[in-house]
Amino acid sequence: MAKSSLPSVPSKFIRFCLNPYLLLILSAVCIILSIVDTRETVQYIVTALLYVIMFLVVLRGTRSRHLYLSKKFSASLIALILMSLIWDVIFYLTPQSFALRSAFFIGATLIRVSIFGFGWWLLTRTFAERQQVTDKTITTAIVAYLFIGIVYSFLYYAVWHIDPQAFNISVTRDFQFKPWNLAMYFSFMTLTTVGYGDITPLSKWVMALSNFEAMTGAIYLAIIVARLVSLYSISDQ
Repeated sequence: MAKSSLPSVPSKFIRFCLNPYLLLILSAVCIILSIVDTRETVQYIVTALLYVIMFLVVLRGTRSRHLYLSKKFSASLIALILMSLIWDVIFYLTPQSFALRSAFFIGATLIRVSIFGFGWWLLTRTFAERQQVTDKTITTAIVAYLFIGIVYSFLYYAVWHIDPQAFNISVTRDFQFKPWNLAMYFSFMTLTTVGYGDITPLSKWVMALSNFEAMTGAIYLAIIVARLVSLYSISDQ
């Protein structure tokens, strides 16, 4: 009797979810939409995609070749993600006069930073444990780099929400965009140390954050290049 192919479907789906190309595509879409589109509906779509990425991060931690998360800890992370989702919904649906609106937003932001920070650690560790250079190795490194910019964009947006005067916008065009657009744009300009000067930090906290982001990006790239050279050297022997 021929074996049914149904049992293999879940494993194929899990392998699809663990594919670094999926994380790369979702992250790139979030970054691009966050920067180029100012519509609130797009902001909701980006937020939904970010939560999909967070669930994929937890799945990667529990189903990857090296087991990093216990089932109990994974359940705790999923509970935190769901809590953050509820808090984001409250933030988006309640009027600005709602007293606890900012508290829900800050709480959701801290959870997103924590999950994406764990995702960065997980991807970086996966890259460090690779013994040869493949397309997935390079893709994993790229996604981890994008996660740095996304994490800092959460922090910049939170600061912008609390203190809109923490940033100086010197180009008229940039006033057409929303804070959540400019936070992502400013984060990746800082990460890549481009620094066009159209958005500059005024708050000491933002100055510190931007300095740490620039250093994090530079150190990460230096380590990645060194690791790739090491892997190429091993494969040539």
